[in-house]
Amino acid sequence: MKALYEQKGYPKDWIDKRLRGMAIRQNLTDEWKERGVEGERDFAILTAEISRATFGMTPQEYKEFKGINKEKPESQRSYDRF
Repeated sequence: MKALYEQKGYPKDWIDKRLRGMAIRQNLTDEWKERGVEGERDFAILTAEISRATFGMTPQEYKEFKGINKEKPESQRSYDRF
């Protein structure tokens, strides 16, 4: 994954931050699984609650705020660049 981001021209500090975030998310979902969370809906609910508490809006509300179109997956990370 790191090599892919490097090929795309992302800065090293951005890549490191992104990879740390991915590892943290994996640890979080592993913990939820250990505690009995099952199914995409359960994970979506937990994710939305964390997002709402942290940023004041759910992931869906954020996508609407940023104008991210679900039909264009390449646009979903464009707000996250640099």
